[in-house]
Amino acid sequence: MVYVSPQGLRRIPLLDATTFHDLKQFAFKHHESVKQVEDRVVVYKLKLEDDGSLGHDKKYIRLPPPEKPYILRLNLKSGSPVSHNTTFYTNYPIDGSQYEGKKFHSIKSLTGFTRTVNFDIAIKQSGSFEFYFEYTLPAQNPGEKSQNTRKSPHGYFSVDPILHVMSRPRILSPDKTSDGPTVSLPIDGIVIQTVLPKLLGPISRWEPLIKSISDLGYNMVHFVPMQVRGNSDSPFSIYNQLEFSNDLFDEQDQHKSVEEKNEIVSNILKKMENEYGVLSLTDVVWNHTAHNCQWLKEHPEAAYNVHNSPHLSAAYELDTALLHYSENLKSYNLPTRINSEKDIDAIINGIKTHVLPKLRLWEFYTIDVKASIEELRKALENDEETDDTLFKEFDVACLNLGDQGRLLSKALEPKSFGPRHYRKIRKSVALAFVKKWRDTKVKAAMLEAIAKAKGEAEERLKAAVLARTMAETKAAKNGVSDVTGNKTIPAEKEAGARAEVENYTKAKDYVKARFKALATANENNERLNQKDAMEKENKSTEDITSTTVGRAMSRSTSFAIDDDSEDNEIIRNLPIPAVDTIRPSIDDIFRHYEAILNEINLPFYKTYDKDVGVILNNVRNRLKYLRLDAHGPKLGEITKKSPFIETYFTRLRAEDVGSNHRAEELAVANNGWIWNANPLIDFASADSNAYLRREVIVWGDCVKLRYGKSRDDNPWLWDHMTKYTTNLAKMFHGFRIDNCHSTPIHVAKHLLDAARRVRPNLYVVAELFTGSGDLDIRFVRELGINSLIRESLKAWDSPEMARLIHEYGGKYIGSMSKKCISEESVCTSPDGQQNASCIIVPIVGSKPHALLMDCTHDNETPHQIRTAEDTLPNSALTTMASCAVGSVRGYDEINPYLINLATEKRLYKIYENPVEVGIGKVKRILQHLHTEMAIDDFSETYLHQEKDYIIIHRVHPRSYYGYLLVARSAFSGNANPKSDLSPFKLRGASAELEQLFSAQLEINSRTALTENGLLNGLPATIKKLHSPIVRKLSDIHGPYIEFILPAVFPPGSVILLRTAMDDKLENLEDFIRSGADEAFKHLDLVDLNIALYRCSGEERDVTPGHGSYTVPGHGELPYCGIAGFMSVTEPILKYNNLGHPFCNNLREGHWALNYVVARLDRHLSLAPNLKPLREWFDERFAAIKSVPNFLVPKYFAIVIKTAYDAARKRAIEQFSPFVQEGGLFIQSLALTSVQMYGVVHSTALHPVEGGPSMAAGLPHFTFRHMRVWGRDVFISLRGLFLTTGNYEAAKRHIIAFGGVVKNGLVPNLLDAGRFPRYNCRDAVWWYLQSIQDYCTFSPDNIGFLKERVQRRFPEDVDFVVHDHPSAYSYSSTITDIIQEILESHAKGIHFREWNAGPDLDTFMKDEGFQIDIDVDWDTGFIYGGNEWNCGTWMDKMGESANAGNLGIPSTPRDGAAIEIIGLLKSALRWVSQLYDKGLYPYEGVNVDVKGEKKFIKFKEWGDLIQKSFEKYFYIPKDSAFDSQHVINSKLVNRRGIYKDTYRSSKEYADYQLRPNFPVAMVTAPELFDEQHAMEALRIAKEVLAGPLGMRTLDPTDWAYRGVYDNSNDGTDKSIAKGWNYHQGPEWLWCTGVFLRAYLYFDTRAGAGKDNIHETIYTIVHHLLPHRKTIETSPWGGLPELTNKDGAECHHACPTQAWSSAAILDLLYDIRKSGTPITIE
Repeated sequence: MVYVSPQGLRRIPLLDATTFHDLKQFAFKHHESVKQVEDRVVVYKLKLEDDGSLGHDKKYIRLPPPEKPYILRLNLKSGSPVSHNTTFYTNYPIDGSQYEGKKFHSIKSLTGFTRTVNFDIAIKQSGSFEFYFEYTLPAQNPGEKSQNTRKSPHGYFSVDPILHVMSRPRILSPDKTSDGPTVSLPIDGIVIQTVLPKLLGPISRWEPLIKSISDLGYNMVHFVPMQVRGNSDSPFSIYNQLEFSNDLFDEQDQHKSVEEKNEIVSNILKKMENEYGVLSLTDVVWNHTAHNCQWLKEHPEAAYNVHNSPHLSAAYELDTALLHYSENLKSYNLPTRINSEKDIDAIINGIKTHVLPKLRLWEFYTIDVKASIEELRKALENDEETDDTLFKEFDVACLNLGDQGRLLSKALEPKSFGPRHYRKIRKSVALAFVKKWRDTKVKAAMLEAIAKAKGEAEERLKAAVLARTMAETKAAKNGVSDVTGNKTIPAEKEAGARAEVENYTKAKDYVKARFKALATANENNERLNQKDAMEKENKSTEDITSTTVGRAMSRSTSFAIDDDSEDNEIIRNLPIPAVDTIRPSIDDIFRHYEAILNEINLPFYKTYDKDVGVILNNVRNRLKYLRLDAHGPKLGEITKKSPFIETYFTRLRAEDVGSNHRAEELAVANNGWIWNANPLIDFASADSNAYLRREVIVWGDCVKLRYGKSRDDNPWLWDHMTKYTTNLAKMFHGFRIDNCHSTPIHVAKHLLDAARRVRPNLYVVAELFTGSGDLDIRFVRELGINSLIRESLKAWDSPEMARLIHEYGGKYIGSMSKKCISEESVCTSPDGQQNASCIIVPIVGSKPHALLMDCTHDNETPHQIRTAEDTLPNSALTTMASCAVGSVRGYDEINPYLINLATEKRLYKIYENPVEVGIGKVKRILQHLHTEMAIDDFSETYLHQEKDYIIIHRVHPRSYYGYLLVARSAFSGNANPKSDLSPFKLRGASAELEQLFSAQLEINSRTALTENGLLNGLPATIKKLHSPIVRKLSDIHGPYIEFILPAVFPPGSVILLRTAMDDKLENLEDFIRSGADEAFKHLDLVDLNIALYRCSGEERDVTPGHGSYTVPGHGELPYCGIAGFMSVTEPILKYNNLGHPFCNNLREGHWALNYVVARLDRHLSLAPNLKPLREWFDERFAAIKSVPNFLVPKYFAIVIKTAYDAARKRAIEQFSPFVQEGGLFIQSLALTSVQMYGVVHSTALHPVEGGPSMAAGLPHFTFRHMRVWGRDVFISLRGLFLTTGNYEAAKRHIIAFGGVVKNGLVPNLLDAGRFPRYNCRDAVWWYLQSIQDYCTFSPDNIGFLKERVQRRFPEDVDFVVHDHPSAYSYSSTITDIIQEILESHAKGIHFREWNAGPDLDTFMKDEGFQIDIDVDWDTGFIYGGNEWNCGTWMDKMGESANAGNLGIPSTPRDGAAIEIIGLLKSALRWVSQLYDKGLYPYEGVNVDVKGEKKFIKFKEWGDLIQKSFEKYFYIPKDSAFDSQHVINSKLVNRRGIYKDTYRSSKEYADYQLRPNFPVAMVTAPELFDEQHAMEALRIAKEVLAGPLGMRTLDPTDWAYRGVYDNSNDGTDKSIAKGWNYHQGPEWLWCTGVFLRAYLYFDTRAGAGKDNIHETIYTIVHHLLPHRKTIETSPWGGLPELTNKDGAECHHACPTQAWSSAAILDLLYDIRKSGTPITIE
């Protein structure tokens, strides 16, 4: 290593002449330590979507070679549809059998209800594999079976092949790449050279060429096809797929058998592998065969011919006509030499004149009108039968001509292209149509005649009415009865008047009935005329037919005149013509049918005209390219042998084919390619007109093969090509699929499956031209393509070259390692060992792997498209990419031109010292290094482009030893040799640089040396350049080495250096991960609240002036603690998103590192247990601060992830078994109890003592009086504290609120007991429920009731301040407090809030401060509130004066709220049971009932509620039962539900469907009729359940408003200032309660009655969005509410205590039911 003094500059000495041959003196002392082996079983975890699909980001799954077997774990979420009764199917041979692509093995899942479903596959072999799932959906009703089996979308995964090559000495050291004879070769380490076997000469000549290939660092040879070639001599035009070409063999071997020749080829390939360390790959050509192929004459059905593909008839006739025209150009006085575009135009115009008219190509598009009419004439003459029902519902004559044509055209057959006049109307349909037209024509004529008489009929009706009116008037004057019976009419006039009225009625009905039909027909015509508008929208004729005509068919009305009906005088006077006088004649029918056929043909003629334009344009363009363009081949004179078109068909000679084949089979379609074609459409099939439209760039020497849909369509061809493929698979290590994008996928899959059965570790590459990344992935994943061929020479400038290297060249330096996102666990190992230690690595999806070629065999060289000097930098940059790389034989020797595959006859030259030729010196080093870097896992890359310079730095991801290449491209002839690259910095405390070489490619001549029969390159020299200037410096980011290129560094130059950054880096990751558990082991849950969480409001409350960390370009983090950093770090880790603004922030400075430590310093006085954690962070950040700044994001992320995992682990250790065993989802929910439970200075549970308290939600309810809400605390207490095992926190809150019980209520807002506010009626009942739950859960059990509580307020005193002597002056037991609450309510509670007025509540009206609560002793229900206050959880008070809702509660819910009745019943039941057991001293309460003093036992009170509940709250599904209930039927909006309230001040509010009744179901299920309850829950599930929360109001309710926006102060009262807070927005805590009720009743009266798992599955399925939300939310919790249909509500708390608590309650209930639950 060259040492550079920090005090000054020093030049690295020039390497002497031997350096390029022997660099072993520069031993890389650390290469043996950089590759680590994972001893544990590796489990690759593939999370699937809810339907079993892979999802958008996992469209392609690529797995490593199973050198050591590993596990692929397909992970299905419990509760997802696909997890229900699931069977997994895969064609991976899980039983160890041989792979068969169409053989699927199955595994049945054991459970999918409450546990994640994992299907583990032991991966032991390579290949491409498919999988899918079958599953059922659960039953919905009792006794119902699961629904029909469904199938998931198919998924695919690819396993890289295991490749081994001979172990070689390292290029820069005497060590070998492996201690054994072979080394595993990652596909990133492949270095491939393409050769043309026919230019290698006979195999006996190959060995020196193979040795040179090996010496230059290649480890694989790509042989273009080696089979017998066709007449063109192109290797890709194969004459015999089953035999190698004779020119590969010496003369004495050319007459040997096919098997013997195969053995010779096999032996040389084995020698390449075993003696030279070079593997082999060959092309497989499945799309076509040589046009002179012998077997094609025997099997013309294997090609597309005019017989099996009649759609090609027109293309064949056109092709033949153009060839004939080409031969006779002179006879038309047209040019045969193309000297200008004028000559081209003359030939194209000649096609219009001399070719197209004679061809009559339009006959291939259109119906033969004359033949069709004649066919119809005969059918009519023969009175052939037809189906008269075909047009039964259609008044055909009422349609216009165009629509009649479109209707009839639906009967065209067939749809695809065919021979002339292939389009026909089915005779039976045509016959039915014209008959229907004739009949409806008669009807139409009749209707027209009736219409003409309409005026006369109406005049007669008017006269009749007038006569009747005059008669009635006259009768009235005479004082006689009229029609109404008031007076009388003379008897003699009565009969006449009645007759007139009767005639009027009959006439009116007659006209109405007959004109209705005509009106309907006219209406249909109007609808059909909509076609014009539809055509403007670019709808097709078929679309119009299926929509407009379809509507007319369904709506039209036909009728028949009843000539025998009895009629009156008016009807008889109407002129109705006789049918015979208006029926169309037979000639009329034929003329009309001809007109319709012409109408049908019209769009076909238009298509023909369009296609002719395309044909002429394509012929012109191709002629121009072939004969005139500067970059084209300039073929010269047009002759019979060289026509101006390339023929699309090979014409087999009849004498060669034999008499057993038809003449139509002799014209077979040639293969080719099409610009921007859809690769999924076979362009020779009936789905394409590409051959007719001359769109194919044809290969005249290749006939396209026709496989059909399966082997049954062409068995000989399938068998023949399968044999060809398997023969090659036996010999070669890999395939290149020629023309892959045009190979039918099902064919390629079949052939590759066959090949992989022979060679499971087959390496497959392909070049795809799909034009679509998604289509690329489809081919790659379904075929198991290991690498897609890409080419560096496709870049047009240096920026594009840099982009290509970046795209395909590996991970970016400083990338997040798999270890960052992995977890440790145990599993069953691939060999069956139970509880084997494993590491689980999540799969995030892959992109197709690249084989990056510096130049391919079918593209031009740098000399042709750039400059010859760019040969070196182009190749050097390519070899530094972290992917497979390659080149073509002749590139290294600087062959100036693309070798013509067909015509080239010269052989490759054998050089004595190939390393000295061309760029061999440099290429040898770089290519050996490329493989070594892949073996040693130098997988990270830094890339920098500036001007025409590109810098690539390849490093190891742990040690950061690496190699750095600087290349100066030579895209153009820029001759400026001076270097102008900015100084480059290599950061690190002990960074080092070592030059390996600095070289320039100097081209000595632009003409290749000529040598008889041999290929030669341009004369060139590798010129050594001066070394760079290197110096050690430092800046704010730390020390670094700067190097400056030598003054002369011309285009075409490269320099390679070996680098080391810091000796400490290799072990830094291990150091960072160490000691975390120790640092956290003494932290309790309150300490963890500080370490993990604390939003800005809480932080500023405790440490004024300090909030959350703000990331420029991203924003403020949600938390100040580790979880805040984890929220932004986790997606960076998962997706390796090093471009994230936070990564930029970390690279630019150590602010985040300093923040973490300084913050913990500020909290040590409050939480001294944090000191070890503070020290742990400080030590690790100190180490990170010394690393190069581009590595800081990686190591910071590792620190945060390690700390976060340790913190979670420590928290879970302190939780209950329910949480510890509950899986990730339950644990994440439980962690919200840590989020919410912490210390702030501005409030607590006691005005003096301080301590931790529960926040209602973050970040809006965090400090001062807005933090602790009585209702929220006790709705949340069971879930957040009791189910998680934090009994101490639960107890502290119960005691604290017990101390402030006043007037029988607990406060809504605690305010640390300083100024508590008692404005809620429900919180006290949640409080009693929490006491009941605490006694059930906690070790204190029922003994807790004896706990004494210091009381904040003296008895019978309205208010005293907290530090008044009488405050906290006496105590009560919990029992006493319970009794006090019950007695207060039983006797009635009436008071006005202390300090009522604007100082207490700015918005409330004066009446709202009055609190009134009573019991109705007729029902036992508690009533309370008024229309001016809102005493339940739906407590939104209007705030908008602008909209007029100021001081008006949106949802007062006064009266008897259903959830309060349920909570009351629960409390009464409990204390009654305790009394019976002698555990509660009070049997009941003394009350005043209607002036009479009574003692009411708790049991009696409960029984009264039980008796009343269904009667007063249930709304029957059937109104017939309303009499059994107290119902105002007029106000019922929905039936089968429970009222929300009873006796509210606004009666309609009682009948609103809201999600409150499940609270009563959960707390007092005995109140409900089970069937009624289940029906109500089903309705709620359908109507109220949103994706996350429950709609707080029925969407059909007039008051429903689903979007909450508290900032809106408009004039709409219903939503202004969020007045609709509880009028539709979807609250999450209600979901947990609803599902708890569903669990209870569905297992008793629903689908779960027979199988509880069906219920649990439904519930867990419902929770899928909640799991996703808590997993992805930066806040790590569940939100307070969402807007309509689950839309995010920006005004809601993103994490709310009761939202998580209610789901924990639910999941605990499932566990309590006896069902183990572990939800990931």
